[in-house]
Amino acid sequence: MENKNTVTIKDLAQMADLSPATIHLVLTGKPGPKAETRERVLGLAKQMGYRCNAAASSLKRGVTRIGAILPHLEGDNRLYYAPIWSGIRAFMKEHADFSLELAEFTYDSGESISVPAATVREAQAADKLSGLIVLGDIEPAARAELRGFKDRQTPIVLVNSDLKGIGRICCVQAENYLLGRVLGEILLRLSPERGSILACAGETTTPANEASIRGLEDYVREHDAGRTVYKLYYGYSQKEREKLRRSLREHLTQHPDIAGCCSVTARGSVELARALEESGLAGKLPAIGSDLFPQNLESLRRGTFQNLMFKNPYQQGWLAAEQLFRYIFHGTAESVVFVKSEVIFQSSIPMYEDLTTGALGS
Repeated sequence: MENKNTVTIKDLAQMADLSPATIHLVLTGKPGPKAETRERVLGLAKQMGYRCNAAASSLKRGVTRIGAILPHLEGDNRLYYAPIWSGIRAFMKEHADFSLELAEFTYDSGESISVPAATVREAQAADKLSGLIVLGDIEPAARAELRGFKDRQTPIVLVNSDLKGIGRICCVQAENYLLGRVLGEILLRLSPERGSILACAGETTTPANEASIRGLEDYVREHDAGRTVYKLYYGYSQKEREKLRRSLREHLTQHPDIAGCCSVTARGSVELARALEESGLAGKLPAIGSDLFPQNLESLRRGTFQNLMFKNPYQQGWLAAEQLFRYIFHGTAESVVFVKSEVIFQSSIPMYEDLTTGALGS
């Protein structure tokens, strides 16, 4: 190493042919490694000029607590947010040797999926947190509360949606705008005759949904400006769900100009599939669902949907935890991390069936 100040635990692990977790146990004086392993690692660290940073040194004083603010896993929230929770928990479990502890702050989505101020205040009142993972869809009052974490120099990583002005160090999300453009391209190809597109657009305040719909509309305008995009917005209450169900049936039966339809949310996908089947248009009208869960996979298998847009929420959760970990232990993090998304076809269902097994039970 030419610059000894840049030596990291990962560098030592590679040189010693050991895991970073084992290196960490040795450097922090914790039990586990054999005496000869401990002696070898300490000698190598001295030789390479390793200097333990402040964050790593603090581990000697106890557990590093990481907080996460995401919706309760109840009802349809499980369709999309359960995999995010699973990704975060899996990362924490795999790095248990680093004395990490996950503090979970959940909230009832009620009328909206947005993070409420009360839950942020709950996190503020908890024992000191070394970092925080937060859903990027945040109520205005909660945004002001989150700035308090910045003042206390507590790093924040957003997941699923980005939001400027709260002092986050990183955002992990799907390429939502590009996904919307992909939706537009597929629907125009599946419905070559000029006609309107019906879109389940989710909440108006959700950045991820807004970006997807904007991408869809931009692509349609650029490639077939004569088409209309009907956008159906909806909240998260049972009343809103019933309203969406009625609106979908009305549009599908009363607008013969509709040539294709899609949803940018998991919840909307469930209702869209149901409306297509109840109206007798399943398999007759090009339709694309969003996200991967058993009901959606079955709709694709039956031909109600021709494709699914998979945003890989599990990977979003994992990478959000990883970015926060890197910042706490090494002082580095990327500003934005885009998770690769995929289009699922009927023929590729076998590649994804295992991903739905247990995905909603974490």
